[in-house]
Amino acid sequence: MLKKILLFFFALGLIGILSAYLIIKSVQASLPQLITVKDYQPLLVSQVYDRNGKKIGEFFRERRTLVPYGKIPKDIVNAFLAAEDDQFFQHKGINPQAIFRAALANLRAGRSVQGGSTITQQVAKTLLLSSEKTLTRKLRDILLAIEMEKNLSKEDILYLYLNQIYFGQGAYGIEQAAQTYYRKPVGKLTLPEMAILAGLPQAPSGYSPVRNPLRAKERQIYVLRRMADVGFISKEQAEAAIKEPIKVYVRENYEEYAPFFLETVRQLLVTQLGEDMVLDKGLRIHTSLDLNKQLAAQESVLAGLKALDKRQGYRGPLKNLSNEEDIKEFLKEAQKKLVSDYTPERTILPEGKFADIVPTKDAKASKEHPLLPPYIKLNDSVQGVVQKVDDTLGLVYVELPETRGLIDIDSMTWARKPDTETRWDLAVIKKPSDALKKGDVILVKVVGDKFASNRLQSPSKKKQVPQNLPEFDKHLALELDQEPQVEGALISFDQDNQDVLAMVGGSNFAKSEFNRAIQAPRQTGSAFKAIVYASALDKGYTPATPIMDAPIVYEEGGSADDSEGQGDPKVWKPSNHSKSFGGDILFRNALVKSLNIPTVKIIEDLGVPWAMDYAKRLGIYSPLNPDFTLALGSSSVTLYEMTKVFAEFGRLGKRLSPMLIHKVEDANGKALLQTVTLDSRFEKEIKAISEDFEQRRKAYLESLNETDKQAEPKKNSKNAKPDENIFFQDPDQLIRPTTAYVMTTLLKGVVEDPGGTGGRARAVGREVAGKTGSTNNYYDAWFIGYSPQIATGVWVGFDKEKSIGKGEVGGRAALPIWVDYMKAAHEGLPQMTFPVPEGIVFANIDSETGKLASAGTKKILRQAFVEGTEPTLSNGNSEDATDFYKQDLSE
Repeated sequence: MLKKILLFFFALGLIGILSAYLIIKSVQASLPQLITVKDYQPLLVSQVYDRNGKKIGEFFRERRTLVPYGKIPKDIVNAFLAAEDDQFFQHKGINPQAIFRAALANLRAGRSVQGGSTITQQVAKTLLLSSEKTLTRKLRDILLAIEMEKNLSKEDILYLYLNQIYFGQGAYGIEQAAQTYYRKPVGKLTLPEMAILAGLPQAPSGYSPVRNPLRAKERQIYVLRRMADVGFISKEQAEAAIKEPIKVYVRENYEEYAPFFLETVRQLLVTQLGEDMVLDKGLRIHTSLDLNKQLAAQESVLAGLKALDKRQGYRGPLKNLSNEEDIKEFLKEAQKKLVSDYTPERTILPEGKFADIVPTKDAKASKEHPLLPPYIKLNDSVQGVVQKVDDTLGLVYVELPETRGLIDIDSMTWARKPDTETRWDLAVIKKPSDALKKGDVILVKVVGDKFASNRLQSPSKKKQVPQNLPEFDKHLALELDQEPQVEGALISFDQDNQDVLAMVGGSNFAKSEFNRAIQAPRQTGSAFKAIVYASALDKGYTPATPIMDAPIVYEEGGSADDSEGQGDPKVWKPSNHSKSFGGDILFRNALVKSLNIPTVKIIEDLGVPWAMDYAKRLGIYSPLNPDFTLALGSSSVTLYEMTKVFAEFGRLGKRLSPMLIHKVEDANGKALLQTVTLDSRFEKEIKAISEDFEQRRKAYLESLNETDKQAEPKKNSKNAKPDENIFFQDPDQLIRPTTAYVMTTLLKGVVEDPGGTGGRARAVGREVAGKTGSTNNYYDAWFIGYSPQIATGVWVGFDKEKSIGKGEVGGRAALPIWVDYMKAAHEGLPQMTFPVPEGIVFANIDSETGKLASAGTKKILRQAFVEGTEPTLSNGNSEDATDFYKQDLSE
């Protein structure tokens, strides 16, 4: 009987051993292929740079930068060993003692409080296995760890571990963790900083030094004392490190730099290289952007939109606080946020608390800005509370964190209730109480260190200086402010190397990622006239051609869609913006003054197909309206397309292929891509048009070879073959250099002539050319212009079409943004003039008749002409042609 029992247990044991053997073999068979250091290809962060080598952004799924084991300080290795696996160099992949100790601790606690995994097991789990918590997974990582120990050196395993693990704040690997938390490379970390990082892998969020400084400090103390216990450092070193304050940093936000540009780059690269390559392979992406110009562009757009938004009216305070305690609490919280935003730096004290951020001013700042706290700068917009509204003096007293200021009624007359039907200057408020009351929480802009008011301090002779004035020198000068609701966009090109210098796709990327600079087709208004006038120059018109500016009516076939504001579909009566007509006017002056009637007469003479073909040749790919309204900008086109066209005028008719990316390298420095243009983003739209023009160009050049002996038609005459004006040996020459230069001189007139719609552009202080654009009902405002060095376009409007305000034309709403940006963009650049191509002559002409100037000429214009088309003492055009140009089509 006993023998049978023993035999049973022996068989049972044998079956158990055999089963265990089979299970282990089965698990081993399911293990992933063993990784080697050469096979290690972790997800790496791709870094993006501007054209001057400044880092402007990152693309990643895991933010990681690899660092060789040899460059990792020994103290960091020891810190991790002390915290995670002090027997690492003794065991063979698993530590039975640690597993037993952890199991006992977890049993006593009734929950999982301690782990027994070795570093090798952690590498196995992180790199090759899932993170599920099952017995099977645990067995798999034990077996895999044993295999790794057989095939990899201890240093290789540590290299994999320290480059792979997650440290929180989006940082993977020890190098990225050092850069994220301390903004320094791993080789320059101090012992206290190392101990903080060594404590993170167990719970990156729970022990985060920027989120939980107390727990991070407790974990650091544990690591340092463990290092002392196992003999890596002395106890004195550990205690000294514990007492040392540590500076950590909030993660840098690259989206503040160029969010719309970066997203455009990402989308293009994903299309060309694939998402995995862009997000995971540690690419180095060198772009065309100029960060300084980009920041200037963003500031200019925001300032311009705010100014326009104010002219629409004041939408009211953010809220109202009537209780003094509520006001104190609000100011306290506002100060806390301003101080927090003031610096990304935080200091963890030995007791595990953040040191109070005490912004300090140097002696110079204290002297120059005595009333400004260090965390508020001039031109900042901050929230404050209205303390008092004084209608008698026309002042608003505003309490800000640690300071106070005054708003003068003269700076807030715009604060009427929103109204886009009445011009802002015709509906001003008379007293501050029309807009504000005590307790209102408002946004204000700090515009001066000390308040001053000529109205109150230096009144006219009829008025006396008011009594009981506040102490102006103890108050900041403030202006009422509000965040804009209207949208805008800007895009800028380098005229020489074709770089995309700046791109602003909207007022706030976080609010809307829609890129209005390249994705939003909008009616162009008068900006499109530049294309029509350029096409006319290649059909026999000259700057001195006279045209009749008189009312005209088109019936039946000349109508346009009423939904675009162009009038009744059966009867179209185009008119000038001023609603007046001037009789005879020169071609150049009609463009300078942006008159509609002469423009419509020009396109009627040219034919709509020619104008459309010309626009497409210059790079317009958006659908165009095939009727006379095309000349007045009824078609919806993107800012990108229009700015390219104007840039090509400045480049003497040469194609502009905006460069977005200069070079893309892999993690080893091997070039993957060279010169990616922004046009590739619109390949689908552009390809068919480009191929058609290229076929026509080749056919035209072939026809020239067959007719070399035939007389060539006179250039720029009405009888000239159209193809000779848009096709050349150089496929990138889109129109004649002479035509482009004459257009530049006409667009200079838009800026320089007294009656030009772009007069504000003179403030740039450079030779510039450009054109305004406004659409019906003030839905859209444009200004597109260029210097010899930079071409820039600006659009302003609402995403859902509605009026941006009565009288808000391109010269008022868009041009100030353009001017502010172009001033900043040209800083440090030499003064230049537009190059004059061969075949151009200059003539002094009478601004009224277009004939050569004489002693009796009242106003002389110095105008460029294509050689052979300049005026003589008599009319330069035939009698028949003159009759047509001057014909009153309403008769």
